Amino acid sequence: MISVVIPVYNTAPFLSECLDSIVSQSYHDLEIFCIDDGSTDESWAIIESYANRDSRIKPVKLDVNHGVPYARNLALDMALGEYLYYMDSDDWIDQNYLEEMNNAALRTGQNVVINRNWYKEYGNTSERKSSGDFGFIKPVAGYYSPTIVQARFYPVVWARLYKVKYLRDNNIRSPLLKGGVEDNFFTSLAEILQEKSYIFPGPFYHYRQRTGSLVSQPGSGFRHFENFRLFCDELKARGIWGLARLYYVPRKLVIENERQYDFIRSFFADIIDEVKAFPDLYSSVDLFFIWAMSSCETYSEWLLKYSPSAYLSYFKFIKQTGYYPSAEHYLTQTLF
Repeated sequence: MISVVIPVYNTAPFLSECLDSIVSQSYHDLEIFCIDDGSTDESWAIIESYANRDSRIKPVKLDVNHGVPYARNLALDMALGEYLYYMDSDDWIDQNYLEEMNNAALRTGQNVVINRNWYKEYGNTSERKSSGDFGFIKPVAGYYSPTIVQARFYPVVWARLYKVKYLRDNNIRSPLLKGGVEDNFFTSLAEILQEKSYIFPGPFYHYRQRTGSLVSQPGSGFRHFENFRLFCDELKARGIWGLARLYYVPRKLVIENERQYDFIRSFFADIIDEVKAFPDLYSSVDLFFIWAMSSCETYSEWLLKYSPSAYLSYFKFIKQTGYYPSAEHYLTQTLF
């Protein structure tokens, strides 16, 4: 059985499409946790109406909003299935999605399997963008090291199927953060604790792009960075540091104030020795970000030399110095 977990918070306009795609799956052996996380719209009424028609749906109502990680952890504690699948309540999946996920898990015996096919949905199919266009892993099904997966595939929880026993035995849980960045910690820890990850092409997940979603809120880049620090601290506590990288954090990050700058610079000072020990895990963008932040003592100095956007700062550096495409070699030599 697969335990499907759907945290819900004020997504009534999209919830029926999400639930329709779940209850109509070609794979039927499901339990479906619909956790209303303190919604103030019609979400709970929709959940109840579906639960009345389909006994596989297990409605859970929380009186106040705790956040997605709390709801996911709650369902992990309650799950009776052998596998666990997390889904966002404003998205939907192809009809054979869970069947193909289950087949991949059983065929490989992996604790985590990853489907690389998904669409960014903009409300018009002519505008949709496929994951195949994002520079992700494109080969046919195969095994990859966890670090390669981190480097080339977004850490989204809904593209993965997890073995429940593996999550519980290794105490892999979502950190109790709000803001739409909780996937990074959870997916990365789950993959790093296994020797290899299995990725396969298959049916599509449909990832709705809309204003008002958590990941579209201002400051999401810095929240990604806070999440990354939690992840690094977790690896250190488990004694397995050296398998982390910055993901796409520099691409998302706009440093908005001195507090954020000091937080990041202090963190880099804490991890610089570990970064130097594993330079191959970092791209030229990552290396630039570490080097530039370390060389600027204050936020005002950073703004004078670069810009609030970490990614734009990298391109400004490349343009001024002309080091592209040898930037990675130059920064490695300079930093290390």
